[in-house]
Amino acid sequence: MPMIPICSVRWWSLRARLRCLVAATCLVLAALSAHAQAAPSTVTGVVEDPSGAVIEGARVEFTSGNYHTAAQTNSAGQFQLHIDAASGTISARAPGFLPLQRPWNHETHLKLVLHPQFDSDYASQHVLVTATRINTALEDSPADSVTISHDDLATTPAVALDDVLRKVPGFTLFRRSSSRTANPSTQGVSMRGVGASGTSRALVLVDDIPLNDPFGGWVYWDRVVRESISDVEVVRGGADASLYGSTAMGGVIQFRTRQPEQTAISAEGSWGSENTPELSLFAATRLGPWQGSASTDLFRTNGYIPVPESQRGAVDSPANSRHELTTVELGRRFGNFSRFFARGSYFDEGRHNGTVIQKNTTQLGDFATGWNYETASVGAISARLFGLFESYHQTFSAVTSDRNSETLTDDQYVPSQALGGSAQWSRPVGRVQTLVAGFEMREVHGSSNDVVTVGTNLSGGRERTTRLFGEDILQITPRLIANLSLGYDHWSDFSARLIQIRSNVPTVFPYADRSADALNPRASLLYRVGHSTSLTASGYRAFRAPTLNELYRSFRQGNAVTNGNPTLHAERLTGVEAGVRQSLLSDRLNLRTTFFWNDITDAIVNVTLSQTPPPILRKKENVARTLSTGLNLDGEFRISNTLQLAGGYQFAHAVVSSYTPDPSVIVLNPSLVGNWVPEVPHQQFTLQARYVHPKIITATVQGTFVGQQFDDDLNTFLLKRFFTVDLYLGRSLGHGLEVFAASENVFNQRYYTALTPVPVPPPAPPPVPSLGPPVLARIGLRYQFPKR
Repeated sequence: MPMIPICSVRWWSLRARLRCLVAATCLVLAALSAHAQAAPSTVTGVVEDPSGAVIEGARVEFTSGNYHTAAQTNSAGQFQLHIDAASGTISARAPGFLPLQRPWNHETHLKLVLHPQFDSDYASQHVLVTATRINTALEDSPADSVTISHDDLATTPAVALDDVLRKVPGFTLFRRSSSRTANPSTQGVSMRGVGASGTSRALVLVDDIPLNDPFGGWVYWDRVVRESISDVEVVRGGADASLYGSTAMGGVIQFRTRQPEQTAISAEGSWGSENTPELSLFAATRLGPWQGSASTDLFRTNGYIPVPESQRGAVDSPANSRHELTTVELGRRFGNFSRFFARGSYFDEGRHNGTVIQKNTTQLGDFATGWNYETASVGAISARLFGLFESYHQTFSAVTSDRNSETLTDDQYVPSQALGGSAQWSRPVGRVQTLVAGFEMREVHGSSNDVVTVGTNLSGGRERTTRLFGEDILQITPRLIANLSLGYDHWSDFSARLIQIRSNVPTVFPYADRSADALNPRASLLYRVGHSTSLTASGYRAFRAPTLNELYRSFRQGNAVTNGNPTLHAERLTGVEAGVRQSLLSDRLNLRTTFFWNDITDAIVNVTLSQTPPPILRKKENVARTLSTGLNLDGEFRISNTLQLAGGYQFAHAVVSSYTPDPSVIVLNPSLVGNWVPEVPHQQFTLQARYVHPKIITATVQGTFVGQQFDDDLNTFLLKRFFTVDLYLGRSLGHGLEVFAASENVFNQRYYTALTPVPVPPPAPPPVPSLGPPVLARIGLRYQFPKR
């Protein structure tokens, strides 16, 4: 028998021991795991509000995959859950409070704090309202949305709110000009390339009250006091048109104002280049159940001359503006379940539009009242009543080719009034479903009164919109959420007429009453692939009725005259979008990608009838079918607690896909197929870096790129691409006081915002461009109490 070496015996003995040790370890771990899974955990806790008061009747739920258990708090705010899972999510909700959701980390006792639904500062960071019309956790909404917080606003270099919103890729006004100097009628919003004229294709709200001008559809961005804003929600795309109606064909933007729980003061004052002082002030207090606030915004700038120096003449003067806004609100709460408020404001602005004669002024007063109520048995009910009275005055002129003289061509006065209201109900049904229903109604009366060279034209009418909507939010599985909604819109245009006065003799031309109806469905899905990835998809229809401005008002931009059209009918959109969201690196890196496809029939376009000055003639027509396809990319990377990077990109291929000229008019070009939709750049991107160290400095650097676009339907006037850089620097002085300096367009990039042909027979010289603003700089102080 051969002998086995001692070293070999020791080797095999050691291997055997290791095998036994590993096997035993695995058996112990398996047993412990089985025991852990088999033995439910008992979790106790209490639900309180921020003051420490307990909340009775709150529903607390635990979810893990298909496993679910729930409990309700007793009179002491206490609850108890028996959890038979290794991990999951704890959620809590109660009438009058915002929902709470957080991961369970094997705690045996929990303290859950619910914030009142009126706590706007908390809601702005955790809850999305606009996309579903109810409080929805950000991660549960399939909408392509971007939220700008109060702190984001405070550290953004721009003064004007529309310039702040340009950091959101896809947001554009009809023209590239800032609202600091642009004519109000060019300040309509377009998103995702759906806009083909100056009327806004996106709905803008302030606390659920429409901000869009009821007559023209454009937006007075100065009607919101900047320091009163809690946050801004931007929802891109027409998916919410079923909930918000006609104006929301391209998206919804909502400003939510602050409703502090205690006395608060927030003020910002600055002075800058072009002799530009600015003051924004918000003050609020609370006395028992009563709340009151007052805010004001004052602004003035001497502006700049928009025509290049080499082409200026005697008529060219600075494009400037000034405005004053005052808002007062009084509210009362009835416990945590109900709140009533009444608000009123007055707005006055004036602008010089770049020549001696061309000017415009606006005086506007508005009011709004609202009521919110919520109980577990009834659900949440809200109601709004709002009205507006406005006077808009504009002068137009014809400028000679040498720009040394001009002639008044139209002295225009546009009075308008609007009255509207809305009501909404929502209620959870069981633990996985929420129903929403409501209605809205608004009537607008307005006219365009023009004193022209041949006499006076008075043209206008009334417009009424009525809509019903319903929504079903269903959590099919813990990973899959469906959102189904349907809106019905009825639009009517009536009591319209044209009165022509020649030699003091009036002639009346009545227009026929008209109406239209539309059903706008929407279906959206959100599917969580895992903890860090979600997929979204939506399909929808949208509808936009023409405004009184498009029907009855004419305007002039340079040497181009665009006439209204009382026979216009509604635009209709069919849209599809799909997206991917990812949260990586422990949620420090967030990425969102959304692909979209929008097909618009009967798009209202400013069609060129004649291009031989003077002047160029255009008319609003339902002559085109436009198609906009592309994608949105958004990302935020929190490198550290002090440094954050953010960026976004939009590609929108917006073109005329079919074209049928109106046989009653002679157009310059019988085929626009393949042309770019005017004023829509195919590419936009923004980049932002922010460093926040309260004891040292707050710094923001922001870059904005806008690709080339065309200034007309014929794609004759090309506006080249540009890139600007903005800078903000701030330092805390303690006790809520901060000093800051900001600059827009740091490198003085001079880009074109419009091109106007010279009024001479062919061959004509190159068109006269309008320039964007030069470098703008300002310094200022900001005060906040209590310190945020």
